[in-house]
Amino acid sequence: MASSAAISSPYTLRADKLKPLATCVTALPTSPQPVVLAICGSFNPIHSAHFKLYSAAKTALEADNTHTVLGGFVSPVSDAYGKPGLKSAAQRVRIVEDAVRGHMELNLDTWECQQPTYTRTFYVLQQLEQHVDAWYTQHEPNEMNELKTYGRRVRVIFVCGADLFSSFWRPGCWALHLLKQLLDAFHVVVVHRDGQGEVQCARDFERMCRHSPVLTEVAQDGATTELDIRAYTFTFACFEQPDATSSTAVREIAAAMGTLKASGAAAFEDLRRVLSSMVPASAVSSILECYGGG
Repeated sequence: MASSAAISSPYTLRADKLKPLATCVTALPTSPQPVVLAICGSFNPIHSAHFKLYSAAKTALEADNTHTVLGGFVSPVSDAYGKPGLKSAAQRVRIVEDAVRGHMELNLDTWECQQPTYTRTFYVLQQLEQHVDAWYTQHEPNEMNELKTYGRRVRVIFVCGADLFSSFWRPGCWALHLLKQLLDAFHVVVVHRDGQGEVQCARDFERMCRHSPVLTEVAQDGATTELDIRAYTFTFACFEQPDATSSTAVREIAAAMGTLKASGAAAFEDLRRVLSSMVPASAVSSILECYGGG
């Protein structure tokens, strides 16, 4: 499989799946807010639960007709993330490309994984919103001007799992000044599944706000940063059907298939069926190539 140098450069927003603004923007200031969803992570590799994350977030946002989802992007971390066992960005990008090929709305964004250094989530979301804004401004200037008439624009929304959201309260996990910038600038949808994460719903959030409302960080120079999480609102969503799929489980199945390829045809096919239930069919071959030993 290709090296990280194979990721196409310069960066281009893959906007071919984004819905036209003309289908949702009206002359009324009360028309739904057009948004694009962003899912960030290592994607080592991408799997079915990531797609359900998008679907659950979209359903929750559009339920009360206040938002209309124009599409979404998966943003894999760069090689600089440095997590043990992380495949190269080029390998993970190829798998994501295969996985989203048949999805009508979800696409790959490569800006983050093309960066030479690890990029914090706030900056990833900021860049994506700028790229989305520039694309719509170029391709649908009249509709963008209509939005601006009411002081609005296409917004990016950050979609995360309940486990990641719970990490907001974990000391040292997030740089608080950047977390504050993220929460000030972007709405967050929190999706839970199978009991993962301490904060899974609005009730859990209210409980955490009662017991730990203010997050505190002390810098090396002694400066203290405080973040009152009660100042923000979040959208909470859940999967329609349980899905315990994880990247770890996908890697383990692929590795087991790699050891059986030459000696156990029946067992190999059994595992292939299991893998096919965990990832899009279009990504099975590239996942096996990357995680199954070629």
